[in-house]
Amino acid sequence: MSKKEQIRKLLADGQPHSAKELVDVTHRFSAVIHSLREEGYRIETIPLSHHDFAYQLSSKATIYG
Repeated sequence: MSKKEQIRKLLADGQPHSAKELVDVTHRFSAVIHSLREEGYRIETIPLSHHDFAYQLSSKATIYG
């Protein structure tokens, strides 16, 4: 399973996941988040502190065209 698929499956539960959880899958998790967003996934960035964030999948947008 690719790193992107692992991150997508982790986020699929709809719960917030910390950067620490995501970095355990891949150190380049921000690139994976970016790629998933480009595919239409709505992933919210939730600030936890000044330099710490969590990520939550809210939905998969429908892309036309």
